[in-house]
Amino acid sequence: MDRRDTMAQGRQQNNGSRQRCAQSAAAKASAEPPKAVCAQLEQLNRKLAAASAEILRYQTRLFACERQMAALRQENAQLEAACEQARQEAECAGAHAEQLRQELARHAEAVRPVPVAAHTPPQPEPSAAQSPRPEPEAEQRPQPEPEAPQPAQPDWKPQTRLEHLSVELMNWFDDMMGA
Repeated sequence: MDRRDTMAQGRQQNNGSRQRCAQSAAAKASAEPPKAVCAQLEQLNRKLAAASAEILRYQTRLFACERQMAALRQENAQLEAACEQARQEAECAGAHAEQLRQELARHAEAVRPVPVAAHTPPQPEPSAAQSPRPEPEAEQRPQPEPEAPQPAQPDWKPQTRLEHLSVELMNWFDDMMGA
């Protein structure tokens, strides 16, 4: 044999031993792992299962919170709409009250005050022939004592029921707006 044949044979043997080594390593890898590695794997699997369960609990809570937030958002939108409607109604009522107040003020200006004396029927003045005879002093009746002062009365009275009602309504609005 020559040297070349020997080298070729050596290479074949070397390749063969490499293949056997690779097969042996694959066989070792496919063989059962030692007990310590199995215990570690079991422990890691338990931790993974616990973490998965925890994640599932958090996802469930998150879903419940999202539903609750959606309900709160909807309720908030309804409350905002109700507040806006109430604000608009209050503005409308205020404008309407102001309009009524102005109308009543115009109406009150149109109503002319009539002195109270104008409402009492005029008394005819006695003539000299009809003058009453003075009564004797003995028959004179005692004069009543002056009454307690009455609260100040307005110097005019409304002429019609409509005028009276408009004055009452004006007073009521003044009381309402002042309160």
